[in-house]
Amino acid sequence: MSDETIHQTNSDNAVYQKFSRLVVSPDAIAHNIGVIRSITNRTIIAVVKENGYGMGLWNEYNILKALDIHFYAVTNTREALSLRRFGCTEPILLMSPVAEYEDCLELAKQTITFSLEAEWQIPLLERVYKETGIMPKVHIKIETGMGRYGFLWNRMPELKPLTTFLSVEGCFTHLAGRPKKYRQQAEQQRQRFLTGVSALEAMGIPSDLKHIANSSAVMTVGDLDMDAVRVGSALLGKTTVYGKQALGNAPLKSAVWLEAPIYEIRSFRKGDTIGYQSHLTLKRDSRLALVRIGHTDGIYLGYGDFPEYFIHGLLHLLSLKLRPGHHRKTVSVNGKHAPLAGLLGVAHMMIDVTDIPCQTGDLVTLQVNPLLIHPAVPKIILPDTGQAAR
Repeated sequence: MSDETIHQTNSDNAVYQKFSRLVVSPDAIAHNIGVIRSITNRTIIAVVKENGYGMGLWNEYNILKALDIHFYAVTNTREALSLRRFGCTEPILLMSPVAEYEDCLELAKQTITFSLEAEWQIPLLERVYKETGIMPKVHIKIETGMGRYGFLWNRMPELKPLTTFLSVEGCFTHLAGRPKKYRQQAEQQRQRFLTGVSALEAMGIPSDLKHIANSSAVMTVGDLDMDAVRVGSALLGKTTVYGKQALGNAPLKSAVWLEAPIYEIRSFRKGDTIGYQSHLTLKRDSRLALVRIGHTDGIYLGYGDFPEYFIHGLLHLLSLKLRPGHHRKTVSVNGKHAPLAGLLGVAHMMIDVTDIPCQTGDLVTLQVNPLLIHPAVPKIILPDTGQAAR
């Protein structure tokens, strides 16, 4: 793609209008950090990957630094260097390997901590040391069951020589998170991790800062007796808990949501059809509100490519047919639940407000996964009132 083509694409984005906005609550994030700190007193590594979990990297960093977070983690070079440009002087862990020497060089100069997970990385980092005298910082990644990055826990190579040109400051692994056997698998991966750590220590390689638990683990099983925890989705109140009850002295609060104003309100008669495919036939005279948001805003999207859940999917479809009212998607209008009327469109939705006092301009709010929100949706940061527990 030529530079001219890229420029044109960016220009197109500049005129792309959205009627929704993503709202971020610093108070809710502060509350969630308080919940995490009630579970563990270990170091919190704030994972701010994927543009600050969709809220904007600059936005999330500025919120977190005011809440005494002193360690960050990202998954690509640009994010790591951007944090430094934002004024972040705290440790930053880059959790994915870097294959380009020029990137390694710049990251090392900015004291970014590398994830060392394969032998092919070692010559790149050694070259940095030989050419600059900078000893790159690394956390060694140990593969214990995720199957993605890391030295295999039971087949650790001889890594002692790298301590002459690398500063090993920690070790970590990534939990796979098998839902039905979460606690069992977490403990299995913990034991595998400790086996890998022992092998490194036998080589004379330190493991000063050890971390395993991600957001779901922290809320389900705690810190697993390690030195730090890595939390991302829990900061936003969006994490999955694998158990009957989450840990902590209070539930997490949703820190991000989507909102848009009611654009128009119209009256319909019983028997009128609504939406694509005439999906809904009204069973009563109704008052419906038009909201100019849809799939392209990032709502009602999810991860659907799971063939192993085929039978569950069939059962769900059967339930949808037999109990359609039970599964209707809803939004919030003036503190009340309003069901979606008909199928959601690309850029529009209709909601049933027959029983809800409201008018044009009133805000409709939706709980969303901020990672899926369209980049063109503007972001609004609410004032930090300081009322949440720090």
